[in-house]
Amino acid sequence: MTRVAEDSPADAGEISVLLVDDHAIWRGGVRSLLEDTEFRVVGEAASGKEALEAARRLKPRLILLDIRMAGGDGLDALVALKAENPEMAVVMLTTYDNPTYMARAVAGGAAGYLLKGTDAEEMLEALRAVASGEMLLSRQELVRSLRGVSENAAGAADLIEPLTEREQEVLRLLATGLSNREMASVLFVAESTIKTHVEHIIGKLGVSDRVQAAVWAARHGLAPVPVECPAD
Repeated sequence: MTRVAEDSPADAGEISVLLVDDHAIWRGGVRSLLEDTEFRVVGEAASGKEALEAARRLKPRLILLDIRMAGGDGLDALVALKAENPEMAVVMLTTYDNPTYMARAVAGGAAGYLLKGTDAEEMLEALRAVASGEMLLSRQELVRSLRGVSENAAGAADLIEPLTEREQEVLRLLATGLSNREMASVLFVAESTIKTHVEHIIGKLGVSDRVQAAVWAARHGLAPVPVECPAD
């Protein structure tokens, strides 16, 4: 069994990260990349099973998870991780630019999908986006990944607090991959108003991020609204 490396917990203000990959060299490279940033690597794992055990102990805010590992399928591990802690953000990091993998990742609860060839600055920018609740996938990637979700997904429990009509409208727009700024332009409201609506939507749905809010919309028949954003 591969030893799971653990560090001290992240300090206040730092974003705790768990690295899951069966290649120690890759984990070491990402650890070096995250040094002297707001991200703190609190643990490492080499398989899905180890990832579940480490996530239970360490409760990281963000997990970077490989798809193909000697110890099992990372996409299966993703589903198990999200089932135990829906609010934990998981980003798939893989060498495979595969639309099927991306669709499975989105449906399984991933906040994003990054290729291992992504350069350092782009990766940091992407992780910061996820940590702040922004959409990591492009509009085209999101729409493509959601196409089969409503056909195969099971229903979820009723909401404790229903969405208002405005929140449903924002959710439909969000499911097209629009940013807060773009939605504000469409609805002729302040960007801060949209941000508040999105926060309320995510809280009411009990999901971790915008991507999973879009998945929820697809699963519950809230068809995305086709829109064109007004020019700046």
